[in-house]
Amino acid sequence: MAGVTPPPERGAGLPPEPAWDADAERAGLMQQITASRWWAYFATFLAFLAAAGAAVAIAFALEEQQSARGGASRASVRALQDDVSRLQAQARSARSAAQDARSSAQSLSSRVDDVERRVASAQRADQATKDDLDGLSQDVDRLKSEVDRVSRQASSGGSR
Repeated sequence: MAGVTPPPERGAGLPPEPAWDADAERAGLMQQITASRWWAYFATFLAFLAAAGAAVAIAFALEEQQSARGGASRASVRALQDDVSRLQAQARSARSAAQDARSSAQSLSSRVDDVERRVASAQRADQATKDDLDGLSQDVDRLKSEVDRVSRQASSGGSR
């Protein structure tokens, strides 16, 4: 293809690429945050189901108690207490899982913030390097002009 110039070689006046890929790391952290958030929602949903199940069990027990004139047997009361205890344990477990997921999400969020700060710092350093290179290029151009001027003066002064 005529007229198309290849891109400049790496190192030919361009800053080196960073050793780590911030976008890939950020994407990985965001996936972890999303997964943690999903598990927190799931744990909250399980806690809700456990509470709803306990409410249904209590409603059935109360209905059964009202329909039975002699009252509930000790075995049915014990079974109901066991159900309530089991559901309370499930609700505690779900709350604990939700808290773990929240703290994991917070940790990942702080890591994402740290990566964002590092990327911004690297961008500022890249800009400073570019500015330095531009200044040096201008200095070289001025020196070339000065050398050309002195050379012309020396040539014109030596020919007189």
